[in-house]
Amino acid sequence: MTKVRITLKALTLAIFMLAFSALANAQATRTWVSGVGDDVNPCSRTAPCKTFAGAISKTFINGEIDTLDPGGFGTLTITKSITVDGTGTFASVLASGAPAGFTINIAANVNDPLRSVTLRGLSINGAGASGAIGTRTGTNGINVSSNGASSVFIEDCVVFHFASNGYNQVNTTSATNVYIRNTVFRDNGGDGIKTEANNAAFPIKVTLYNVNLTGNANGLHARSGSRVVARDCVFSGNTTNGIFSDANNSDFASVSVWSSEIALNGGNGVRAGNPGNLGGSGVTIAQNQIDRNVSNGVLISTSGAVETFSNNSIRGNGTDGCTGCTPVGPGS
Repeated sequence: MTKVRITLKALTLAIFMLAFSALANAQATRTWVSGVGDDVNPCSRTAPCKTFAGAISKTFINGEIDTLDPGGFGTLTITKSITVDGTGTFASVLASGAPAGFTINIAANVNDPLRSVTLRGLSINGAGASGAIGTRTGTNGINVSSNGASSVFIEDCVVFHFASNGYNQVNTTSATNVYIRNTVFRDNGGDGIKTEANNAAFPIKVTLYNVNLTGNANGLHARSGSRVVARDCVFSGNTTNGIFSDANNSDFASVSVWSSEIALNGGNGVRAGNPGNLGGSGVTIAQNQIDRNVSNGVLISTSGAVETFSNNSIRGNGTDGCTGCTPVGPGS
């Protein structure tokens, strides 16, 4: 009887492993979507799916979903490492009334050690209707929630018309490296980019290159646990601050910006600190054009600090100069 039990257990395990293997083999490392596709298809090159949500279940971990032709491919919740690439055509996501265009929430998993997401060549739109009124109805363009991801790459995208933030990452339970290149966050009701770490053990490290943040509330809103570096970017035409370093708990927030335009904002060009902050809020500025902001070119508030090189243009603002800033030089 014991031998029979052992044999049955071994057979059950073998069947389970075969079933898991068959499921994995049924997924492709590259799948395709088309504006005239169908989600019942296998998402192959010759039989594409219609939506990103239909394709992701047929795409293996670290695989890639590509677009064949122009289309609106629907919102997507991402729970595994994936690349979504719309390069070469018009690939759109319309998140009308949805919590997010893309939600990224990848739990720790031995089968997915990279926990990495790439979004490339996408138009992510939060516009919708409220009765007969056209307005912003999508909540966040890209929302990194709960478990988050180890790395997020955003390249050649436009994120616009969301009621809250273009890129939103708040209180994720793991550290994240975010790399954003050649991307526009514009005309969002909240911040262009908002980051806030859960605690000091889970920092959010953000690298921005050639990123345009215009027409938002704050262009960049870096809260506690945020470590942001930016070069050749635009933080202009926002209703409040171009750049806001705002440590809201005991962990610090830091932003370093080089060779960028920070102009024509309805509040301050650069703001470091906020009354009631428990942590330090720091900004370093070099070679920037900080011009024509309604309030201050640079404002240092409670628990804030700004380091400045002497090569910034700070003129034509409501208040010019860099009162209270710490001058630094090369090698300092």
